[in-house]
Amino acid sequence: MPRSTADFRASLEKFKRKLVVKDRRRLLIVLGVLSAAVTGFALYFGLMPIHPASGGFRLYLVGMLLIWSVPLLFKSEKAGARPKVKSGWGAPFLAALFLLVLFVVLALAVSPLFMAKEYRGLVTVRDDGDFAAAVENYDSMQIPVVDRNLAVKLGDKKLGEDNYGSQFEVGDYNMIAYDGGLYWIAPVEYRGFFQWTGRAESPGYIRINALDPSDVQLVRCEMNYVGSAYLWDDLSRKSYFPHMFRYREAGAPHLELDDAGRPMFVQSVVTKRFAFTAGTDAVGVIVTDPAGGKSTYYAADACPDWIDRVYPESVVSGQLGYWGKYVHGFFNALFAKRDVLELSTGINYIYNNGRMYLQTGMTSVGGDESIVGVTMTDVRTKETTFYRVAGATEYAAAQSALGAEQAQRFTASDPIMINFNGIPTYFMTLKDDEGLVKRYAYVNVADYRLVAVDADRTAALAAYERLVSPDSATVGLTLTVADIRDVIIDGNTVYYIRFVRPEGASTLPDDFERRNFRAPLTLTSDLAFLQPGDTVTADLFIGSGENLVTALTVHG
Repeated sequence: MPRSTADFRASLEKFKRKLVVKDRRRLLIVLGVLSAAVTGFALYFGLMPIHPASGGFRLYLVGMLLIWSVPLLFKSEKAGARPKVKSGWGAPFLAALFLLVLFVVLALAVSPLFMAKEYRGLVTVRDDGDFAAAVENYDSMQIPVVDRNLAVKLGDKKLGEDNYGSQFEVGDYNMIAYDGGLYWIAPVEYRGFFQWTGRAESPGYIRINALDPSDVQLVRCEMNYVGSAYLWDDLSRKSYFPHMFRYREAGAPHLELDDAGRPMFVQSVVTKRFAFTAGTDAVGVIVTDPAGGKSTYYAADACPDWIDRVYPESVVSGQLGYWGKYVHGFFNALFAKRDVLELSTGINYIYNNGRMYLQTGMTSVGGDESIVGVTMTDVRTKETTFYRVAGATEYAAAQSALGAEQAQRFTASDPIMINFNGIPTYFMTLKDDEGLVKRYAYVNVADYRLVAVDADRTAALAAYERLVSPDSATVGLTLTVADIRDVIIDGNTVYYIRFVRPEGASTLPDDFERRNFRAPLTLTSDLAFLQPGDTVTADLFIGSGENLVTALTVHG
């Protein structure tokens, strides 16, 4: 026998001889104290949900049983032998083995191999959607120009301007619909432990208008409980103990505003539909007031109207992935891949007809740069519709827009699919190295070679409409100015002009004199001196939603 093996066996026998207890009751006291310490740590610091769907809770159960199996290792001085596994002392050990085997068996039994149909059925998807009919037209829809990355930069800048940057930082952003607009909001969080000890409370939250990057506010309000605080001021701990028997989504709660404009933290409560082991789905939310710390649970179908998001992005995207993957079962998804769909890289939130939706393209398996359709999921109810819109992926559309500005080192925001007079169209912004918006881009979904990019959003929109509706342009008209007004938009002077309808102009729309034609000052400096009654020669773009002066010459 090799010496190393003999030495190991000798050391093991020496260790076993030491495992002798004079009084087993003392051992039980030690195990009781250890169990209490582990439980206290798991609850107070680990915030372990006491729920069978929680992997942490299942691990805790097995760990506790193994701790109480320790007496099997010790020899009683009185009895002169260790307890048998079949004795009462072996019950915890046998129970731990049983649970381990049970968890493994359940994981296999509810895997997609045997339950592909059930996985696909986690979300019900309508497959007969009409995109043009269901999605608001672009001229009435609120389309954000501030994406999450730009919101982060704007919020950090605002925090620094208000002299809070050294002690606080901005938390995670969430887009909400509030008071008729779209906003990015995020709590102001402590930078660390010492910053928390030096301040009584967070100064409030950042609110950024998603339609106007110049509208950035630090809203001061009482927020005693936030995610970056410690001990009992920790938001997660404050809301955990009243609801410790509920299983929550991973990650921090998101911030929303109630009907009175007060910030409230909202966290989704989830379960696992298949034997508490797989099939994650949301069943409700926990709402916590950061001022007083009161938290309330609401079932998914009984949430207050002001809550925009009940179903988190991770749950929705995971279930949509199953829906596209297991269309013909498990083995088809693994081998033949017939009709299999997968999510594209672009996932966005859009506000449509008074509801917040998660929008993502669906591509066929194969890695090409085209989508076969787009899904829109109401993140409050999980109602999902699949619209068959064939064309470019979000990535391909973004590359097309960047290609139109090759001389610049821009980056594109995540493209949003909008309804442009019944034509599916991607909208995005192009940003410089500082993250500031420099261009607006519209890209046709069906043919991503149809792209319009301009520093002025209205001009970009008009240019795109000329591409898809070439009959909308009217050139060389001699017109009389009826009224002219100037406004400042994003720091640029823009003029809105109304013209007198010329005689005999039968091709012009009936409401021509009521239309406001937009003309940026960069078009011609003569705009600054233009007066009602002046005569001009103008090229006009007459669109369904926007009207633009594309060329102007003042007479006299």
